[in-house]
Amino acid sequence: MQPAQSPPNTDELRILGLISFVSILVGCAIAVFDAGLWLTSTETYTNAVTYTMGAFTLQGMAYFIYKMLAQDSMDQRAVVSNMQRNMTKTMQAQQMKFAQKQMEIEIRKQEAAFAKQLEQLEEDPEVQQYLALMSEPSEVPQHKSTKQEPMKLGSGAQKKRNADGTFAKKE
Repeated sequence: MQPAQSPPNTDELRILGLISFVSILVGCAIAVFDAGLWLTSTETYTNAVTYTMGAFTLQGMAYFIYKMLAQDSMDQRAVVSNMQRNMTKTMQAQQMKFAQKQMEIEIRKQEAAFAKQLEQLEEDPEVQQYLALMSEPSEVPQHKSTKQEPMKLGSGAQKKRNADGTFAKKE
């Protein structure tokens, strides 16, 4: 099982989500400031620094919570991925063992069939006669030939030939 591939614009979606989240937090900070709910001062610089620290704190907390939730999800995905990988390896190992056992059984079956054929051949009387003939030493004549004329292979009557090698017509 292959892991699901993310779409090509995943990074763009993440950046858009981050921008939206930061915009919401900035909007919340402006709303708190406008309502005067938190540390209001008459000085602009003090208000800017205070709300910058507050926005940074909120963003840090939100990031921490997101990481906790996302980390849990990533850990679960890693565990599932490891389990799938281990299961795949185990299944492949089992399939390989099964294939090896199957091959061993096939080899044993072929060995048994060959042994049976060999026994049948050894028991066959024609094969025994052939083996007996083959085991006897062949006798090759030791004397020299005394005939000096060529052997005539074919009919006893010689046909006459023309000069071009064709047979002459009968007279």
